[in-house]
Amino acid sequence: MTSPNAKYGLLARGIRRDLSEKGWVPVRYWAIWWWALGVAMVVFYVVLTPIWLGLRAAAWVAELRSRLR
Repeated sequence: MTSPNAKYGLLARGIRRDLSEKGWVPVRYWAIWWWALGVAMVVFYVVLTPIWLGLRAAAWVAELRSRLR
């Protein structure tokens, strides 16, 4: 008799239940996921993007000054 997870190969070794019947994800995991995604977007767009733009502007100004000399 073959396992219902035989098609997954080594990834499903030792798993006794059928991987196609995983069930529902608890609400707390969804809440954690959306909270982490929101924090990551704020960090990227609010904190890191202005820093990056400021560095690029400073490099651009430095290059223009060096060309004018």
